[in-house]
Amino acid sequence: MELPSVHSSQVDLWAQAFRADRPLFEAAETAIHAAVVARLGDDGLNYHHIQHRVKGAGSLSEKLSRTLPDGTPKYPSGMGDIDDVIGLRVILFLDSDIGSAINALSGAFDQLGHVDKAGEQRSRGEFGYSGQHLVLAVPDRNPPPGCEAFCGQRFEVQLRTILQHAWAEFEHDIRYKGGGEVPPEVNRAFTLASGLIELADREFDTINELVTAQKARDEREAVHAVAAPSLTLTADAVRGILEHELPQNPRSRADQYEWLVEVLRANGVVSVPQAYALFKTADWAIVSRRIEYRFRPGHVRAADDVLLHRFGLDYVERTQLMDDDGTRRAKLEYRLRRLGG
Repeated sequence: MELPSVHSSQVDLWAQAFRADRPLFEAAETAIHAAVVARLGDDGLNYHHIQHRVKGAGSLSEKLSRTLPDGTPKYPSGMGDIDDVIGLRVILFLDSDIGSAINALSGAFDQLGHVDKAGEQRSRGEFGYSGQHLVLAVPDRNPPPGCEAFCGQRFEVQLRTILQHAWAEFEHDIRYKGGGEVPPEVNRAFTLASGLIELADREFDTINELVTAQKARDEREAVHAVAAPSLTLTADAVRGILEHELPQNPRSRADQYEWLVEVLRANGVVSVPQAYALFKTADWAIVSRRIEYRFRPGHVRAADDVLLHRFGLDYVERTQLMDDDGTRRAKLEYRLRRLGG
């Protein structure tokens, strides 16, 4: 249906203003992306990739031009009605990690909306696009580091597993870029594939639980067998110790265990027996109560807090520069206050 000429002119004005302001949106997108990466890293969440972009001017104009069935504009207030000018997509390995990622991001930003696409499909007894969509905004109070200039900026975050992402991307290419009507048998094939992907995601979660439990048993036996006090500390050894001490906590990214080895060495812990003794005697329960985690943290984040509790201000001084964005000291000082240090 053709847009009223008045609204069509307004869309042109909105698009023109957006082009002029695009550098500001790009700066906000860069800051928000960095804050999302930092928050997921702080909470020890393992993910595959984070995509991010500012919507193109043509795509924005097309969206602003959409109408409802009665012909009225779908977005009468223009940019004020659009939540995904800045968009991010977090692609995770496990479906069970999506909820943790949502909690992490909702703790760093104001949550304005949440759409559970997978839940909508299940409630209708259907298979199809699965994913979680969040509408977030940079908070006015305590904005994430680097986002202070963008308080109030809204953005959308889509969260998917790798398998859900592959299905959605392929389905989009076929359905919307094919240039013609999709045959019924293709629709049926996509529906069947969606059901198989849901099953595969469940099995991946099961596999992860089984492997984690087995590794914890294996590492427990290996750690007990350690006799040589000079046994060099490695990322694999640290991971094994933490899987033994924290079997219910999610594993961290592989590079984070490497980082933790460097942190331990900076604090005089250079062998497997030393690390094992330190973490074995740590009071994980007290640290958890004082930090008040909203969900189980990843191994490395939990270990970071235990080390902070153990070494106090000395730990802050020794490790304050061991980050990528220069915000570690402030974070450690805040967490140390919560720990009662």
